[in-house]
Amino acid sequence: MTDRVPASGKPNSHISVARLLDCTVEGSDGSIGTVDPVSEEVAPDHLVVDTGGTLLSKKVLLPLWVIAHVDEATRTAYVPHTKEHVRAAPRFDRDLRVTDPGYRARIDEHYADRSGG
Repeated sequence: MTDRVPASGKPNSHISVARLLDCTVEGSDGSIGTVDPVSEEVAPDHLVVDTGGTLLSKKVLLPLWVIAHVDEATRTAYVPHTKEHVRAAPRFDRDLRVTDPGYRARIDEHYADRSGG
């Protein structure tokens, strides 16, 4: 089954973060990483994506509205951005997401910038 996620800027009400845990995130130019279990802490409107690699591993926030669709058969979430654009997002920071009211706004602005997609 493939779920379509509206690109409306609103959290998707029919795709739960729990269903996306450990899914692969695929960009317009290939694999970006996997949905990290810490995503449950930032639910319901964002996911945490571990971009992988041992030395270059980075966790970034990904708004649910960025996801174009999810293929549950292959456990893959597709986003219309390049690997580099997602990896260039501000690093996920557990403390900052709670204490800085502009943090998620900066994340959303990063993905709204279509020059990286």
